Amino acid sequence: MARRPFAAPLVAACGLGVLAGTTPAASATPYLATPAGITAQTTAPSTAPTDGGRLMMLLDSSGSMSAPDATGRPKIESARTALHQVVNGLPSGAQAGMRVFGATVEDKTSPSACTDSQLSVPIGTGNQAVLNQAVDRYKPYGETPMAYAMQQAARDLGTTGKRSMILVSDGEDTCSPDPCQIAQQIADQGIDLKIDVVGFRVSGKAQKDLQCIATVGRGSYYDASNAQDLTASLKTLSTRAFRPFSVSGKPVNGTPIIDGAPVVTPGQWVSKIGENKDERYYQVKHTPGTTLHVSVAGRPVTRDDSGHTLGVAVRRTDGDSCFADDSTWSSDWRTTAMPIGAVARVDANDTECGHVENLTIKVTTEGGGRPQQTLGKDAMPFELRVVEERPVTNVPSLPAPSKDDPSPDSDWTYDLTGTPTTGGAGFSDAPRITPNTTYSGTLLPGEVQIFKVPVQYGQKLVARANVAPPSLQMRSTLGTSGKFLGVRLGLFNPERQSFSGYDSVSLSEYTDDRQDIASDTRQVTWRNRESYGSPSYLGGDYFIAVAAEDVAAGGGPVSFLIRGDVTGTPTGQPTYGEPGAVQPTAPDEDETPSPSPSSTPGGTGNGSTPGSTPTDDSTPAAAAPVDAGDDDGLPMLPLIAGGAVLLLALVSGGVWMAVRRKNAPAQDPGSIGQGWNQQGWPPPNGQ
Repeated sequence: MARRPFAAPLVAACGLGVLAGTTPAASATPYLATPAGITAQTTAPSTAPTDGGRLMMLLDSSGSMSAPDATGRPKIESARTALHQVVNGLPSGAQAGMRVFGATVEDKTSPSACTDSQLSVPIGTGNQAVLNQAVDRYKPYGETPMAYAMQQAARDLGTTGKRSMILVSDGEDTCSPDPCQIAQQIADQGIDLKIDVVGFRVSGKAQKDLQCIATVGRGSYYDASNAQDLTASLKTLSTRAFRPFSVSGKPVNGTPIIDGAPVVTPGQWVSKIGENKDERYYQVKHTPGTTLHVSVAGRPVTRDDSGHTLGVAVRRTDGDSCFADDSTWSSDWRTTAMPIGAVARVDANDTECGHVENLTIKVTTEGGGRPQQTLGKDAMPFELRVVEERPVTNVPSLPAPSKDDPSPDSDWTYDLTGTPTTGGAGFSDAPRITPNTTYSGTLLPGEVQIFKVPVQYGQKLVARANVAPPSLQMRSTLGTSGKFLGVRLGLFNPERQSFSGYDSVSLSEYTDDRQDIASDTRQVTWRNRESYGSPSYLGGDYFIAVAAEDVAAGGGPVSFLIRGDVTGTPTGQPTYGEPGAVQPTAPDEDETPSPSPSSTPGGTGNGSTPGSTPTDDSTPAAAAPVDAGDDDGLPMLPLIAGGAVLLLALVSGGVWMAVRRKNAPAQDPGSIGQGWNQQGWPPPNGQ
C-alpha cells in the first residue's frame, strides 16, 4: 500500500456544480437565480455523451456450438438466451453490431472455410430489433476461422475513437494465422481498441489461446459454462463498453477569437474545443459583489501516453487576467475513463475584478496558441458552468480553518459483504451512497468508478476500500508481463477539486490477500478556503473515486468493497447576503483550529448510519453545497480572501497545474496542499 501526495493526478471534473451541484437558486440560498441584468438558464439541458464507443459482438457459429453446456443444454441455445438479454439491455444510443464466423461453410477442406465470416448487423444505433433477429438466426454450422473474423471485425469498428470487440468462442481456431498474433496486430492500432473474450466451456489449448487474445488485446477474459455465466459475462462487458464521460447543458459555440464571442449566463452549457492548442472565447456579465465561478470539464477523445491539458481563465476586457487554472491528465490516469477539468474563481472582494461587470472567459487545450477556425469530428465536448455565489456575511463567527488529522487507519474492520453497486463513469452520474454503509462492486482495468457521499459543515469523511486479490488467470497474466495492476482511491470536494493525497495498492502475481486503502478529508469548514490547497471548504456531496490502471491483466474484473464513513456534528453554516453586501474578512488573530470530529464512525459494520449524518433530503435550507439533481462540478484551487495570487507548480506523476493572478508572488509548493508534508510517501513499486 502506498499513500502519496498529488495535485490532482488527474484534476478531475465535470462542470462546476454550482458549488454544490445545485442550480442557482432564490435569495435564501448562496446562489443567484435571476439577478438584475442576468438571465438564468431555464431550458432543459441536453445530454451529449463523448464518444461512447462502438461495440462489435463477434460470435462463434462453428459446429461445436451444438454440443451441450454444463447443464446439458445446447451451447447455441444458451448463447441465444444470453445474447437476447444483452441486446435488450444495451444503453440508449449504443453503437453496436454483430458478426459471426463459421456460419456458412461446413466442409473444412473448402478454401472458403477459413474466410467464412459475415457481418450480420452493421454497427449502428437503435438497432436492437435487428440484432435480436440476427441472434435468432445464429446457428452452429462450420469451422472456426477466428483470426480472419477478428481482422474483419476490426475493419467494421473503424480506426478512430473508443472501440470494443467481444469475442465468444468455444474452441480453437481451425485456420491460420495464429489468432493471438492477429489480436496483437489489432491492438497495435491504438489504445482505444480492446478485445474482451468469453470462453464458453473451453479448456486446454483453446482456453490458453482465448486468454492470450484477451491479454494482448488489453481486454478481460471470462470463463462461462452455462447460460447464466455467459449472460453475466456479456452483460458486464457490453455495459462497460458504453460508459463514457457525458456532458450536459445548453449548446453554445465558442469562437476562436474574442470578437463575436457568445454571451453565457449563469447555468450549464455544452461546447466543443480542439484537443491540441485550441482556444475558445465566451463573454459573461458578472453581478458585482458576488463571487464568480467558471468551470470547464471534458474528456479527451484521444487516449494515449501524451498529456492532455484543459484550462480556463477569467479576464477583464482589457486583457488583464483575473484568475486562471489548467489541469493535466497525469501519467497515473491517462488510460482511465476519468475526465479532466479546471475552474477559475473571482472573489466578491477582489479589488481588481470583483467589481467588474463585463468579463471574458477563455478556454484552452495544451495552453492554447493555435486556435482552430473549424473544429473536426475529434473535437472534445466539454461542460462550461457559470455560477455566482452571494457574499457570506458571518465570516468572523465561522469556525477557523481546520487542521489535518493523522492519516486514517486503512485497516478494514467491517464485514466482507456489501450492497452491490456500480459507480458512475464521471461525476454527473455518480450514485449517492449512504454514509457508513458498505457497498460491493467490480472494477475493470482502465476503469474509474465514482461515488458521492453527503458531508455537511462540521463533519469529515474517511473513504475506505477493500480490494480482492486478482484471479488466478490475472495473476498468471501479470506474471508473464511483469507488470502490476494499480488500484487507487481518491477524494474530490463538491467542486471536483482533488485532495492532495491518495492511497493505492499494486496487485501482482504474488498478491493473495485482500488489500485495504483509505483517504480522508479535513473537518469541513467554510474558512478552510483560507488554507492554500485545502479542498474541505464546502459542505455537500464529496466524491470517492476508485480506479484501476489500464494494463493487460486478463481474467476479468477486480472485486472491491467501498464505504464513506462520515463523522462529526453539523455546525458552522455560512449565512449568505444579497449581492453587494459586505463580505467581512476573518479576524487576523484567529489562529485556533476548529476541533476535529470524533474519529469513531457513528456506526459499525454493514448498513449502520449515525443520527448526525445527513440523508438525501436532510439538507438545511441555507446549506451551500448540496445536490439538487444536477451535480456537475470541477476541482479548483481556492482564491484567498482579498484576491491573493497563487502560482502553483506541482509535478507528481506527470501532473502540472497552475493558478495565475497578476501582481502577486508565487507560493512555496511545500506549503500547498492538505497533508503535503505529512503524506510524502514514495509511489508504489518505484513508479
